Amino acid sequence: MTPSEPAPPVPDLPVPVSAWADGEIGERTRRTRRRLLLAAATVFDTHGYSGAALSDILAVAGLTKGALYFHFRSKQALAEALLVEVCDSWLLLVEEIGRLGVDPMWQLLLETDAYVARWMYDPLVRGISRAISEPDLREHRLAWLAGWEHATADRLRGAEAAGLLAAGVDPVRAARAVVAVASGNYSVADGPDDLWTRMSESWEGLVPIMTAPAWAAAWRASGWQDRPRPDAERYRASREP
Repeated sequence: MTPSEPAPPVPDLPVPVSAWADGEIGERTRRTRRRLLLAAATVFDTHGYSGAALSDILAVAGLTKGALYFHFRSKQALAEALLVEVCDSWLLLVEEIGRLGVDPMWQLLLETDAYVARWMYDPLVRGISRAISEPDLREHRLAWLAGWEHATADRLRGAEAAGLLAAGVDPVRAARAVVAVASGNYSVADGPDDLWTRMSESWEGLVPIMTAPAWAAAWRASGWQDRPRPDAERYRASREP
């Protein structure tokens, strides 16, 4: 799409039929592992990482210590596996968005919506997000944010190459701003609905100053502001073991 062309209608956020990324292990092993990770995420989200006890995780999972130690040696190993799963399943969602064939700026908007929607309703993302906010797992949080900034900068470089960014906008600095705004909104939001509203309002401020005037005008006319909110049940159901 060139800056003078109208933006396409806003597509629905794609949610994979299964948000898990563990298809190459046996069915029984997969189900047990999923139950443990889902239970760990639930307990992390409720009690934080430091406040989470393995006994609580086992109680939520309905499994024995033997099942736990067959898969994970410690609470930290659980958290690290949870983070890997969240990152790998994110790539599945990015692939889904990529297949929509929209321009890099629209792809960034959709990916950010998907990121926020997972923060809102994906139990694994909610759990690991709270866990890595604590000092014990700080290095993982820094790596998470750095990866997000890098991916956002790549989208903005693509938008720049397509002539979609405003003159003088630096993709790296703009990416830092996007990630800072999104993570800040996550930190202060009063629940999922407030997070969605805050991020939408943030984009309404950022898009007009980040993008070329013609693209911003087409975006405003696209109906993006009235796009449907994420379907909470679809995100939860995608994590059923």
